[in-house]
Amino acid sequence: MTSELKRAMARYEEARVRYRKAVLASLDGASNGDVIRQSIRDFQRASAELKRLAPPAAVPARPLPAPEVRPEPAEALATAWSSVRRAVSGVGARLRIMRTAS
Repeated sequence: MTSELKRAMARYEEARVRYRKAVLASLDGASNGDVIRQSIRDFQRASAELKRLAPPAAVPARPLPAPEVRPEPAEALATAWSSVRRAVSGVGARLRIMRTAS
């Protein structure tokens, strides 16, 4: 951290404290709006200077996409055969019903 950045951070903190004190004083009626406006300007200047001097924030890495889950070949084959069995048993049951009805 450079000394210039340290000074900017100190100015930022001082401006933040002055703004807070000005707002609290205005609540007690001991301060007017001019003091608050000036402290806001000082705070904004200090904030801009700190942003200018601070190193850029690291861009967070994108999360990796979730891996595609593929069924095991044996699982896929069993699923395919169960579909065929269901279809065939349905056809067989319908044929039996038709034979008994006639």
